Amino acid sequence: MKLLLLLFALGCVSAAPSERIVGGSNAYAGQFPWQVSLQAASGSSYSHICGGILIAANRVLTAAHCVDGRSASQFRVVLGEHRLSNTDGTEQYFNLASLVMHPSYNGNNNNDGFAHDFAVLRLSGSANTGSSAVSIIGMANSGDDFTNQQCTISGWGRTVGGGSLPNTLQWVNMQQISNAQCSAAMSNVGGAAIGSGHICVSQSGKSACNGDSGGPMVCSGKLAGVTSWVVGSCLTSYPSVYGRVSQYRTWIDSI
Repeated sequence: MKLLLLLFALGCVSAAPSERIVGGSNAYAGQFPWQVSLQAASGSSYSHICGGILIAANRVLTAAHCVDGRSASQFRVVLGEHRLSNTDGTEQYFNLASLVMHPSYNGNNNNDGFAHDFAVLRLSGSANTGSSAVSIIGMANSGDDFTNQQCTISGWGRTVGGGSLPNTLQWVNMQQISNAQCSAAMSNVGGAAIGSGHICVSQSGKSACNGDSGGPMVCSGKLAGVTSWVVGSCLTSYPSVYGRVSQYRTWIDSI
């Protein structure tokens, strides 16, 4: 088995297929107002590649592997997005003033389970958070633990390994498991190390997938995790792995 970072390659967005975000459902408009679509320039247009989370009026949190090797000028973020191929009238578009990856992230080394997979994006302006479609989410604090809670993940990731991106934002509830349980579930997967900076969710028939990277895991109303990686082709028999926000809260706040 191989580890799969959940970046989606540039390409056209397709219409929503009949399946959902590996066991999930269509979100309703405004259900996740902190959800961001991170889009990369492709010629004269932009394509969704990753998710993100609005953590301040001018800051977005995402996964480091989403922006690794690229400059801020190659991206834009869309707030208030619901359907990727439609204009819903709630969208807010921003270029990036800067992007900062965690200094210890090393995408060329997966022996640590892609540890430190965080990046903070500063926007070119401030979001209108008075809109019902756009708001900031509070982050988990140092020491917060959500083991055995039902948490919510969302994104425009593939609805099945090797499939297409959905047009409509997807979501699903999954159970957060302890790092010991997550590590045990990964015992036969090379490089799938689970450290203190990871947080995992696992539930039969459900998984994050390509295009969900950088998106949110929300537990008890707080941002608990940032989508990082899964095993193989979004195999639902293995946990989905996230960066643990509480472990990196001090660094995130410093950017």
